[in-house]
Amino acid sequence: MNEQTILHVEDEREIRELVGLYLKKEGFQVAEASTAKEAFQLVADIEPTLILLDVHLPDIDGFEACRCIRQTTEAPIIFLSCKDSEMDRVIGLSVGGDDYVGKPFSMNELLARVKVHTRRYKQLQSAVTQEEPSSERHILRSRSIVLDQKRYECYVRGELVQLSPKEFELLAFFMKHPHQVLSADQLLQSVWGYDTVVDTKTVSVHIGNIRRKIGDDPKHPRLIVTLRRVGYKFDADVY
Repeated sequence: MNEQTILHVEDEREIRELVGLYLKKEGFQVAEASTAKEAFQLVADIEPTLILLDVHLPDIDGFEACRCIRQTTEAPIIFLSCKDSEMDRVIGLSVGGDDYVGKPFSMNELLARVKVHTRRYKQLQSAVTQEEPSSERHILRSRSIVLDQKRYECYVRGELVQLSPKEFELLAFFMKHPHQVLSADQLLQSVWGYDTVVDTKTVSVHIGNIRRKIGDDPKHPRLIVTLRRVGYKFDADVY
């Protein structure tokens, strides 16, 4: 299939058809699945550039489906769901989702997010394939934390820590900008690629996930510090 293939996992046919129509008008190839089982097979067969994943699926909960999909691909995953509480977003982004869009949604907003995520994913893939095998440029170090940007691997005190692709990219951005105060809007623009302001809860959820996974106490963080009403700062000297 085309390199820009979107896999849409949704059990409501009308929604699949509408979203598919808009995506095809924008030049994307579209693959559809109505169940998680169908989605797992398609992920293996077509290696999609991005996945739109409904939370309510008839066979497996979308959150659990995301966990399974994350074992085989780093392609961006955008949840689409009528469950749009803060806790639902936290769960979705914690299990490996890159973004979360509540239903009903604006097609223009959805298309904008799809374009941003697919563009950045292809850029990252290109950067990895062009990296010289012997080069150390893809390694980021900060005291006890080491990031291998080529393999998307994070090590804390020598132990491998499983981060989602977006969590990895966010931590890498912090490590490239130590001691700088970064607002949520700046992070959305630099890490997610959004040129307009969207819900900044996405940033706070991902930062909370990173803190928990690397052992930075979320209640009293020392590595990624929250500055109220200002933003966040990565203190490279404490870890």
